[in-house]
Amino acid sequence: MAVKVELSYAEHPKAIDKKGNYTSIEVQYLVFGVTTEEEALTAVHGKAPAESKGLPLDSIEIDTRETNDTFRVNAIYREEEVEVGDSGGDDDDETPTESFDCGGGTKHLLYSFGQRKVYGDKDAGGAIGWNGKSGDDCEIAGVDVPTAQLRETYTKPMKISKLTTSFKRKVAALVGKVNSGSFKGWNAGEVMFLGMSYSTPAKKAKKVTVSFNFAIQPNESGVKVAGKSVTKKGFEYVWAISKTVASSGTPKLEVEGIYVDQVCEYASFSGLGL
Repeated sequence: MAVKVELSYAEHPKAIDKKGNYTSIEVQYLVFGVTTEEEALTAVHGKAPAESKGLPLDSIEIDTRETNDTFRVNAIYREEEVEVGDSGGDDDDETPTESFDCGGGTKHLLYSFGQRKVYGDKDAGGAIGWNGKSGDDCEIAGVDVPTAQLRETYTKPMKISKLTTSFKRKVAALVGKVNSGSFKGWNAGEVMFLGMSYSTPAKKAKKVTVSFNFAIQPNESGVKVAGKSVTKKGFEYVWAISKTVASSGTPKLEVEGIYVDQVCEYASFSGLGL
């Protein structure tokens, strides 16, 4: 399929200052017949005019991937900034500062690591709070136990001009996602993005301090579920199905199946610029 670039909308987001002069314009394109972000960016770069309403082309950014070979891409026009007395370089070159917090939380356990039968003729099979019934009436209450809750926040200065609507959409799309590759020393599957925050200090400020928040849940191997060893990634979910059998004439609870579910989507955090 040949590469085709079309305007997505006839109207586009625009902003003007108090004098009525345009300060920013976002023009959205649909790119067909490409399979990579680089191809989509290159196609729009060759199509987008060098200026719009007197504003120069500032950047071209991926908005969304619509299908396997279709991308929505934004061409962003804005007035050029002249920073006087800025001793630092581009904010993207600055190393973000890191804050780390390891607090206490809880996790719910249905099966114990070791269970002793003190009295009675029923074998709970390690289930915590089994009501002694079988079939649909079987219930396992479980118990909450302490566990670590890890949080990391990365803070860096960014140019306000780069905090575009398309960048905010990209950030919003990553909230709740888990890292598909290694990130800041953590392995794939261990980091969940919780969101970004900032506040503009003044009308004429060129930069603002932006915070990116993450939850950490280390991957685990050898996790014991009813005596069985299970390997899981940090944000995967482990659960089991139990059944009641007769052993020497007394009811016994056994695990019929153990399952590991991926309950969060995986994504790359490279677009955050950290």
